[in-house]
Amino acid sequence: MVFTLSTPLPGDATVGRVLVTGAAGRIGSGFLRHVAGRYVLRATDLPSRPVEAEDFVPADLTDPAALARACEDVDTVVHLGADPRLDADWESLLPNNIVGTHTLFEAAHDAGVRRVVFASSVHAVSGYPAGKQVSADDPVNPGNLYGVTKAFGEALGRFYAEQRGLSVIALRIGAFHTEGTRPDPQPYNEFLHLAAADLYRIMVRAIEVRGVRYAVVNAISEQPGGRLDITATQALLG
Repeated sequence: MVFTLSTPLPGDATVGRVLVTGAAGRIGSGFLRHVAGRYVLRATDLPSRPVEAEDFVPADLTDPAALARACEDVDTVVHLGADPRLDADWESLLPNNIVGTHTLFEAAHDAGVRRVVFASSVHAVSGYPAGKQVSADDPVNPGNLYGVTKAFGEALGRFYAEQRGLSVIALRIGAFHTEGTRPDPQPYNEFLHLAAADLYRIMVRAIEVRGVRYAVVNAISEQPGGRLDITATQALLG
């Protein structure tokens, strides 16, 4: 699902300050190290989860004023902040993944941010049968409440792209693992592994690609029998 523009969006020519939410997490902390020196970076996470970053703005995702400060003078937001637990209860998912995602998009829009790269998940479509290869154009089909919140984030991103003028790219992240490790041995991980280096390259391209108003792309490493079809990812992001 990709909507492009005939002319680049304002600010596409260069990438300014990049804000990473959820920066203390597995993906966020590794990504900050990966792109150190490539961008002017700002990190944010809960005050109780400080990040070793030159520019760290503590913020709860449900705090509009704190996110407004974090988004000041920002070109691109990489939104990783969320409760990532597949068995998280609604009492946690609602503030962190629903309210927090809306608060972040609103703060980004009000601050004049060019693009939001939203960390969606394979769980937005993990309700499909195991034998089906899922394309980015297939409708959402969450396999758990966590996946429901990621489907919400994709829909919210399209609203802010189509109605509010943001550029939004949602990445359906597979079974992420760092170098020297394999994904946890859970059934959904089969044929979904995503090496850290591959994810970081996808994230960099999602920040830098030109002329995209809205896109949902699958993010797994290339592999025989991959559960997510990455043809569109390769075409859009290279």
